[in-house]
Amino acid sequence: MGRTADGQWSEEWTPPVFSIDANGKVIGYVNDRTPNNWGRWGELDEKGTANLLTPERVAAAGKLIETGKVVSLAIPLDSTGPVHPTRTGVVHLYGYTGSDFVAGTKAGQDYPNFQGTDDYIFMPLQGSTQWDGLSHFFYKDTMFNGFWIGNVESYAGARRGSIHQMKDTLVGRGVLLDLPKFKGVDRLQPGYGITPDDLDACAEAQGVAVGEGDMLVLRTGHVPWYYEIENKMDYWGSAPGITRAVVDWLAEKDVAALAMDNIAVEVEPFEDGAEHVYPLHARLIRDLGLTLGEVWWLEELASTCDELDRYEFFLSAPPLNVTNASGSPTNPVAIF
Repeated sequence: MGRTADGQWSEEWTPPVFSIDANGKVIGYVNDRTPNNWGRWGELDEKGTANLLTPERVAAAGKLIETGKVVSLAIPLDSTGPVHPTRTGVVHLYGYTGSDFVAGTKAGQDYPNFQGTDDYIFMPLQGSTQWDGLSHFFYKDTMFNGFWIGNVESYAGARRGSIHQMKDTLVGRGVLLDLPKFKGVDRLQPGYGITPDDLDACAEAQGVAVGEGDMLVLRTGHVPWYYEIENKMDYWGSAPGITRAVVDWLAEKDVAALAMDNIAVEVEPFEDGAEHVYPLHARLIRDLGLTLGEVWWLEELASTCDELDRYEFFLSAPPLNVTNASGSPTNPVAIF
């Protein structure tokens, strides 16, 4: 295995033709792709568009709480969910259980009069309802804000762009755009590419505006379909998602985060002209610094918004405080 100087696959290995400074940034690299947010919040920023979730905006979003109704936006964290085929599934095990004490266990001898349970989960951090952090996707040997991809390594993890940088954020005004309801269908079909016109028309029909610092939630109906089909392999390889043109739209709206009920946010198969797999991940995460939420469950949120005729809410969705990680499960909650 190897690579060329510019990062392409090769049977041989050629070192890159750049140097790294003491902050882990590629010296002299300029991101000529637009739009991008490199340097917008400082040369060493690792939070990207989450910086838009200011204390003032969070406080204003708190005023959206009127009834106190809470709606979870997470799928069950178990072995039945849609985990990408390149990742292992979720494994939930017990160390000791009530059944052990029924049968009689050495723990009863070691700890007289004690009865209890203890359990464990082994899973990909991006194997359920989750956030993609800013160290998740790269292009041309760089991650968001010009940090070198070598800052993420097996031994120490993500020393730049880690999801733990978001432990005090991803809380604020949430806006749902319910695209299937707007189009009068149960779900968007696999391969449907969502356009800026779709988003603008849906927002207008719902009477809601998407603005600076919002966490945008897009419903496609795709995750629920996974639980309905018998042959799960039919699920992979094609999905509704956003198109390339939505990158500029998101940048113009200045959204703080984007979450969807599909596997990878972007439309699959990828649009013609894609330079690599998941091309919009590089544009959104690496260029904009936009944290992406995937595999969210939006059915109860959609019905609540429909019932209240209200598509804005207080959204709380911090990641787990996993040190030096590229993603994290979350249990987002919308509060009305």
